[in-house]
Amino acid sequence: MDKTTTPETNQAKTMRNISFLVVFLSCISLAKVPANLDQSVEIVIQAFSGNKQVRCLTPYLKDIALYGNQLTEEQKSRLRNIGFQFGQPIVHRAMNDRPESEGLDQTHDNGYFRFHYTTSGTHAVAGADADGNNVPDYIDQMADVFVHVAAVQLDSFGYAEPPSDGWLPVTNDNGGSGLYDIYVRNIASNTFGYAQSEYFANNTGNNEHTTVTEVNALTSLMAMRNNYTGFYSPNNQYGATSELEAIQLTAAHEYQHAIQFGYDGYEKAWLFEATATEMEEQIYDGINDCHTWLPSWFAEPHKSLDHHSEHWYGSFIFPQYIFEHFGGYLTLRRIWQNSVLNDSYYGDFSHLAISLALSDEGSSFSDAINKMVVANRILSSSTNAGVYSYEEADIFPVNGPATYQTITYNSGTDQSVTSTNLNRFASQYTRVNTSDPVLVNLTNNSGLAEDLNMHAIISYSNNSWTVYSGNSINVDPTGSSTIYLAVVSQDTSADNWDYQIDITDGELAVDNEAMPDLISISNNYPNPFNPSTSFDIQIPFKQQIRIKVMSVTGKRIAEIANQTLPAGNWTFRWDGMSNSGKPAPSGQYFIVIEGDNFQRWLKATLLK
Repeated sequence: MDKTTTPETNQAKTMRNISFLVVFLSCISLAKVPANLDQSVEIVIQAFSGNKQVRCLTPYLKDIALYGNQLTEEQKSRLRNIGFQFGQPIVHRAMNDRPESEGLDQTHDNGYFRFHYTTSGTHAVAGADADGNNVPDYIDQMADVFVHVAAVQLDSFGYAEPPSDGWLPVTNDNGGSGLYDIYVRNIASNTFGYAQSEYFANNTGNNEHTTVTEVNALTSLMAMRNNYTGFYSPNNQYGATSELEAIQLTAAHEYQHAIQFGYDGYEKAWLFEATATEMEEQIYDGINDCHTWLPSWFAEPHKSLDHHSEHWYGSFIFPQYIFEHFGGYLTLRRIWQNSVLNDSYYGDFSHLAISLALSDEGSSFSDAINKMVVANRILSSSTNAGVYSYEEADIFPVNGPATYQTITYNSGTDQSVTSTNLNRFASQYTRVNTSDPVLVNLTNNSGLAEDLNMHAIISYSNNSWTVYSGNSINVDPTGSSTIYLAVVSQDTSADNWDYQIDITDGELAVDNEAMPDLISISNNYPNPFNPSTSFDIQIPFKQQIRIKVMSVTGKRIAEIANQTLPAGNWTFRWDGMSNSGKPAPSGQYFIVIEGDNFQRWLKATLLK
């Protein structure tokens, strides 16, 4: 929000600051303290002591920043030993002087950023300066990366710029300017980097770069390593293969954190990490470092998306699923815009922000989770999988989520599956081996029936699937290769579920009818194109088909189709013209195809 300000006396500013602090401290007891705050304290202490390997310190620093005033005196004392200061609304390691600035005697400004560095001592970067601009090549390289990262996140994706710290009084260290400060130094732990929140934006919690009024927007700074030796491997199949790639991944991840702080610093840590990890994939799709989190995450599908551990990073699969099927980067941005409307200071409202963002796509938090759970079991890049596909599933380092139990069923031998360890926002999978039809019934022993949902996922050898959903499902195994039952905890308030699946004799489907194969959509061809590009859609049943073209900034460019079509094969074409009848300019576009139960985004590059 643009503001016009008048000069403020030092006395008035001091009184305003005192008043704000008194109000903050008087209501701090209302804040919902994270259950794992003690764990965050230990991780941060060990990391800054060089005794803990943590990929990203940001969520743990965030816990201390927001709730540190409620720690025990013993914990505060230990944190003071590594520079933390208490009694201010946001607990951090700076007031008059930022510890991150120690030993850094040079600066370089580039775009939105000021880089602090040195060429001597413990924190020295390599001094090579091939272009002779008096800035080390290492800093030039890092600056170029951040300029690109900011261009994508701010300009292309439309996120709000993080709030400036230029408003701080001269007694506070703000890096010497209103630019975003990045401190390039030797980080004691095996940490790629971190973003540290410092103050409520403009002393009110309102980010000046948005058109709404936030109450929990926070300023922040960032620390990056002075070298990334040992943080990459030339032969790494999924992670960084060079120092440059390590910098790229860290910059994409940590700058997303800086942006997140500018919306709602109190938003939950899992959403911070899941969407920041997903941002790595959006900007640097070819590196696939995020895939390294999938084996451990898929090994424990019963753990919640918000499980307080590195499970957070694997939870990127949820925003990845949303990105591919429910509006792309526009929806992910709306999650953070909507976080402002659901104040997380007083509770866990992440799911509300997600639901609000998804509502524009005709979906919801629970709907997206249920569909993701099915997609995780199908785990296919085939367009036959429709709404249950992942673009890169074929190169995921997993074969699907862990199986909770395997049941071999013969007619007349009733069986049951029980569990007492299904977390919220999570799933469990039971494989059923049978040549006989079965009736499966789900009972929730710890809550309302609607808190849980069940899917029968039937796969066939011809690369097709049938999915039935509900708490009572008749499954005809005729022609199937595998059958899985997926139980999903879709309630947003409780934490753990006790349930039972009863398996009894079922019935053959009428005339052995199965649900039709899912929709199939080809890639557009040619691509890049001039003057037109085409794509094919196979529709298994009559439905409304809507096809539009959107720019990378989310502007609707053209409408290709909006009509009810019968089952069959259809070919559509975009001629590169806008709805106004004028040729669209060269650049990248998205062709968005929507049906009754699916959405697919195709990238299209127009060259002239």
